[in-house]
Amino acid sequence: MQRPGRWLAVVGFFLWLIWKFSFSIEWLEFSIGFSLLVLVPLLLEESVKDSRENRADHWLWQCLVCLLPFSISGALSLSMQGGWEAAAWGLIWFIYTLSVAVGGIWRFRSREGARVEELSIDAGFLYLAFAGLFLFFSRIPIKNFGGLSIREWLVLALFFHGVVFLLAVITGFFGRYRKEMAIKPKNQIDRPYRFLVITVLISPVIGFFSLLYGTEAIILSVVTFSFLLVWMCLWWFWLSVEFKPWVQTALILTSLMGFSIVGSALWKGLSIGRLSSVGMLATIPPYGFFSALLFSWLVVFAWRGVNKSQRVIQDND
Repeated sequence: MQRPGRWLAVVGFFLWLIWKFSFSIEWLEFSIGFSLLVLVPLLLEESVKDSRENRADHWLWQCLVCLLPFSISGALSLSMQGGWEAAAWGLIWFIYTLSVAVGGIWRFRSREGARVEELSIDAGFLYLAFAGLFLFFSRIPIKNFGGLSIREWLVLALFFHGVVFLLAVITGFFGRYRKEMAIKPKNQIDRPYRFLVITVLISPVIGFFSLLYGTEAIILSVVTFSFLLVWMCLWWFWLSVEFKPWVQTALILTSLMGFSIVGSALWKGLSIGRLSSVGMLATIPPYGFFSALLFSWLVVFAWRGVNKSQRVIQDND
């Protein structure tokens, strides 16, 4: 199968719908399931441009081919109340995300030069392992495990699956595009993009530790993520005129969705007096669903469309 990610995502989408109608799933778990069954295969496939390029990319390609049963195990874990059986299914998904993180580290070590856009993708694979770890922790039947409630661990799992992993990998795709289109030598990336990558990679760390260090850190986390999302959406909106109409439309819709996410989240956070990205997610049940389904799908759809011609050429080789 030349492009398994696309077909795995199609199958995963129908399984995701069947899963919702077959189990009593809340919006939070449903949103994480969307990342497991739909987003991960699409992003993995786009990240590995050619499985024949090196052993690390071949490893990640094999991870992609084997994805579906592990995604199902993660979904089964989310279908159950917290307990050791649910934790066992969650552990299977965590082990899979660890294998993807190993592939990311392998890519980084085997690559010559920094190549900041590929570093962003590799960091996304590493963050996916943290997402799997948080999902596993959310299933452990120990009250306030690690000082956080089950719901807070679930919110972190959603945040790292549907936002952190997604933005790191998409930022890498964006960098690939800028390198291909740059007038400068292709081994150079402009400083604004480097700063964007740095912001994308350190923001999850700030967001996570904001839970431990009080109001000031929480406000810094919210401001950082709001700035990051608005900056990226403005940049994509400006670039959208360079693409085909359907890709242009997808990028514009992505940008508008990003603006609405920031605006609604900040408004809700201010109205309830909890300026916390995790707190806002926890208090708005549909928010995770709309974030994962609309923003995440649109941004993946758009950036896969940008590189569609390259994939077609590779498929014909």
